[in-house]
Amino acid sequence: MFRTLSGFKAQYHYLTLLVAADFDEWRVIAAAPGVTVHGQRQFTEAKAKEHALALAKSYIHEQKREELPVLETLEWQPFQPGEFLNWRP
Repeated sequence: MFRTLSGFKAQYHYLTLLVAADFDEWRVIAAAPGVTVHGQRQFTEAKAKEHALALAKSYIHEQKREELPVLETLEWQPFQPGEFLNWRP
């Protein structure tokens, strides 16, 4: 069964950051071609967005050691209908 989730997305250089409300928690995911990073679940929207930004900074600047400028703020956009789905058998 597919279930649409509500949430937000933002871009941090080439990473797409997703925070999705799933019952009483927020899922955090960073995705790019060839990579998907699952962050820790958070209990508030604000904490999920903070965690997503920290995850992106850590991945790009510490893990990949890329020389891209550090972005301190992101422009979060709400998901479009059906953009993020959860599947449960």
